Amino acid sequence: MDTLSFAPRLIIWAARQWWDDRGAVTGSRAMIAQAFALARCGGTDDAFDELMLMALHGACRHLNFGSHHRHLGTDELALLRVISAFQDDAVIGGETALESWLPPATARLACDSALTLARRLGRAGLYMRPERQN
Repeated sequence: MDTLSFAPRLIIWAARQWWDDRGAVTGSRAMIAQAFALARCGGTDDAFDELMLMALHGACRHLNFGSHHRHLGTDELALLRVISAFQDDAVIGGETALESWLPPATARLACDSALTLARRLGRAGLYMRPERQN
């Protein structure tokens, strides 16, 4: 976790906060919205929330965000791969990464939220891969 650049660290922090209280409107969602706004990508929280809701309710296995503390878990790495793939316009790669959590039909539906999230982050200069940063 310590070696991550700001953008992936923000996403992992947001995922851990969201997962901790399952996206409670007055809890993590408000805090995540504020964090995205401070990172110059206000409104990104809606796409993030949709993606996390699909992961929570559609996952075909138990997902784990947040119990790893200083290290990244498998699902956290998958989340970064999803966003990175969509930032690279690799839709098939993003959908494949989503299928590590979701059944194929749900993964296809989640692509819209993931693509919106990736684009909004990219417009703010927040890329999952450091070499993409300006």
